[in-house]
Amino acid sequence: MRFLMAALAFSALALAQTAEQDPVLRAMTDELARSRGLRVLDLDKPYYIGYAIEDADTFLATGVLGGLLGANRNRSRIPQVEVRTGDYSFDNTNHITSGMYNAARYDPERWPLDNNYAILQQCLWLATDRAYKGSLEALARKRASLKNAAAGDLLPDFYKIDVVKSIQPVKLPNYDEDAWTKAVVKLSGLFNSYPEIYTSSVSLQFFRGTSWFASSEGALQRNADTLFELRTRADAQAADGMLIHDATGFATLDLGALPPEAEARRAFSEVADNVRNLLKAPVGESYSGPVLFEGIAGAQLLAQLVGDNLRIPRRPISDPGRPIPFLPSDFETKLGSKILPEWMDVVDDATQKEYRGHPLAGSYPFDMEGVAPKPIVVVEKGVLKSFLTTRQPVKGANGSTGHARLQGGAGARAAAISNLFVKSSQGAPASKMKAQLIDLIKQRGKPYGLLVRKLDYPSSASVRELRGMLTGMSGAGGGSRPVSPPVLVYRVYPDGREQLVRGMRFRGLNARSLRDIVTASEETYAFDFVNNGAPFAMIGAGGYLAPATVVAPALLFDEVELEQAQDEASKPPIVPPPALDIAVR
Repeated sequence: MRFLMAALAFSALALAQTAEQDPVLRAMTDELARSRGLRVLDLDKPYYIGYAIEDADTFLATGVLGGLLGANRNRSRIPQVEVRTGDYSFDNTNHITSGMYNAARYDPERWPLDNNYAILQQCLWLATDRAYKGSLEALARKRASLKNAAAGDLLPDFYKIDVVKSIQPVKLPNYDEDAWTKAVVKLSGLFNSYPEIYTSSVSLQFFRGTSWFASSEGALQRNADTLFELRTRADAQAADGMLIHDATGFATLDLGALPPEAEARRAFSEVADNVRNLLKAPVGESYSGPVLFEGIAGAQLLAQLVGDNLRIPRRPISDPGRPIPFLPSDFETKLGSKILPEWMDVVDDATQKEYRGHPLAGSYPFDMEGVAPKPIVVVEKGVLKSFLTTRQPVKGANGSTGHARLQGGAGARAAAISNLFVKSSQGAPASKMKAQLIDLIKQRGKPYGLLVRKLDYPSSASVRELRGMLTGMSGAGGGSRPVSPPVLVYRVYPDGREQLVRGMRFRGLNARSLRDIVTASEETYAFDFVNNGAPFAMIGAGGYLAPATVVAPALLFDEVELEQAQDEASKPPIVPPPALDIAVR
């Protein structure tokens, strides 16, 4: 026991010395100590102050048709200063105006890029002062709103937690900018062989940085952050005016996990081939019947129908009669209820870094609130057991699960999945699932069934496409979150023939549809993506990224409804595109 106590004492001493040696952490802790005396006259004092600083070193290169569109490197420090006034049960957050009064809007260009202790402390001082004054304004508005409306049963505003101190050594990977830029340009040249594609690009975005976090509760953390993403997108226009596109990409926390050039070329050539084939495909007809989500399409679907619904937003307080843009989770009232077949389980595990040799994109040591995540069983035998939560209390939850990964609304953080594992205890071989689809359509007397191989995942969609998704929310049924439309949809006839169709959109597909899953494959497929809150990035959830991975099986549904997309067709270009005489590089 004495040895253990001595070891703990040594560890605490080493931690304190490391913090003292880091100018950023020292500026944070010193200013937190000074800020304990914040108070304006007899108004409320802060009960919580949190500092987060992200040192962001980014590199972006984009190639088009074998040429360099742009390549630049940027370095900045992004501060987040949070001041909560009142107490844990009732504070300045969760009001419709709460997000307007904080220091997160402090100009990041005025934050020093070097570790100058004096300047850092001064910046923290000014930001804290601004955030405190803003918290008083927000708290007054919140109290005024509650005077004019029945409050009902108010939940507390902030969970208490066991604080964690963890100062990790930071060693960031190096890379050759010129070599990667040349690779991007070379990859973009493959689209020269596809004159029917109007626009195309290959982009590379690298992020590496250090994050610091400290709070008045005693939390003290330093970690390395990385994200490496390589992606492509290609767009064309059919003769009837319909806009066609496809996209794919690779997202990883490990630079060494990006694919070699030959593998990336194969994946990007497949995108070009998909666009070419879609241009020749007929427009799909309205359909209701069995649908097979093959390969990563199953993971893409579950990322939206399950993953996005595991975060339970709080409706902010507002003045009576003032409309609040708010979209609840489909799972909000489903805790303890069956949401999947009894032979399916779902676990979210941010602590797992790889799965069967595949590096996972959703791993992280601490969330935006300094909480360490743990493996969470969210669905057991088809029954919803837990939500993914932040430090903002929600009904049905008790404490934070360490999933505050996105900037939320009304002065709060939003939860997001990390590594989501969907498991099936009675799956069928993937090779036999098409045969099962054919059996179902024969039983239903359908002329054909549908097979979906890829969805237009929101993180790769354009603003126009996101708006179209939001416009189609009424078709999702009951105000549910919209599901991104399918990109690759095939009619499957009773004799096994496949026919690609275009211009389809889901109708009525939502979380309730999960009960119509008939079979899942024994094999699982990993879908890595960057979650930015889309398709709601346009209304306040953008600007923050949360890499994630969904590992899931292929899925066969008994009945899914699709319809023709009613997007307004654009007029084709008046003059045909110029000839592409450039040789493929």
